[in-house]
Amino acid sequence: MHTKLWNKDYILMLQGNAVSAIGDVLYSVAIGYWVYEKTGSSALMGIMSSISMFMVMFVSPFSGSIVDKCSRKAIIVGMDALRGLIMLIVGALAFTDKLSVPIVLAAAFLASACSVFFNPAVSTLMLDIIPHDDMVRGQSVHSGITSFINLVGKALSGALVAFLGVPLIIVINGISYLFSAATEVFIHVPKTVQQGAKVTVSGVIRDFGLAIREIFGSRFLRLFVPGALILNLLGAGPMTLMLPFCLEKGFTVDMYGYLMSVETAASLICVSLLGIIKLKPKARYYMMAAGFLISIPIYILAYLSRHYILMCVLFFLGAFTNCMGNAVFNASLMLALPEENRGAILGFVSAASTGGCALSAVIFGVLGDIFPLYLVFVAGSLLTIPPMLYLFLHKNTREFIISN
Repeated sequence: MHTKLWNKDYILMLQGNAVSAIGDVLYSVAIGYWVYEKTGSSALMGIMSSISMFMVMFVSPFSGSIVDKCSRKAIIVGMDALRGLIMLIVGALAFTDKLSVPIVLAAAFLASACSVFFNPAVSTLMLDIIPHDDMVRGQSVHSGITSFINLVGKALSGALVAFLGVPLIIVINGISYLFSAATEVFIHVPKTVQQGAKVTVSGVIRDFGLAIREIFGSRFLRLFVPGALILNLLGAGPMTLMLPFCLEKGFTVDMYGYLMSVETAASLICVSLLGIIKLKPKARYYMMAAGFLISIPIYILAYLSRHYILMCVLFFLGAFTNCMGNAVFNASLMLALPEENRGAILGFVSAASTGGCALSAVIFGVLGDIFPLYLVFVAGSLLTIPPMLYLFLHKNTREFIISN
């Protein structure tokens, strides 16, 4: 465990993720616009967005166990390099006008297969390279850098899609992954407790069972994990369908980019403040509960608004308060994971939360082909209120946040 936040490994991990995030944000806007332009279907966009999430849902409980037993450096470097090659192939097909929706979906499937090994490796590594008493600050800095990249990328995405074209943006994404892989080679990655153990089907299944018992044996995790699944199922759909939502409102792609940049700017400001200020446990709890509960009515007003400037202001406020809640909740959830079998447990946690997002993307997308998206978004937001009140006002949640 490092004794200071700004150590070499943490800095290398930050800059590696930052470079690949630049390509990712441009690619997500470009490929989303390409698919929607080709098909005009919000349901198909929801399916495309959910592919990676379904992969996480079904594979993460097992990939986490494999990560525990293998070299995390090899996984981190290898998965970034492989995703880079996938993007370069997709870019080449786009340049030769051979890119199709099935190929885009296949690329999303392969890239997400890499992610289900990459993400638990990075998440468990972060627990080793960030001092535990600085976990909120460390993760806030990481989120802040990503938010800043999203802010700039989304603000320029519409213009860059028009100026550079979809093929070149896909190639840029591939190069960014390869660059990240090259820099991640220099990170010192400590061995896990189980590293070197033989990977077997029976062993992976055994670890999966242990993870389930660990989660449901912990009064904190058995509250947090189902809670994350339910909240993501009811409330995560809008984040995958904001482009068709904006187009349905009569806004342009550029206006969509600016709106997403406003939301990202709010998150950036929030995590920057959290990265500077070290809050006391009780203050963290009240900030988390207030942030989540205040964000819901703000987002509902934003979905109902037809005035672009007002919508931007509401999205800023909603993102800021939601980020307040997420920053504390995510850091606390990570601290609740026991060190032994951590990857398998994290995989199960990721499966639950991401599974909710995946199902939400599909459900919201299908409903969006039947009803106006703003009504679907409002209904989903209203349905999140009861489980959110239960989770964040529960005595176990309060006890855990305050005691950690």
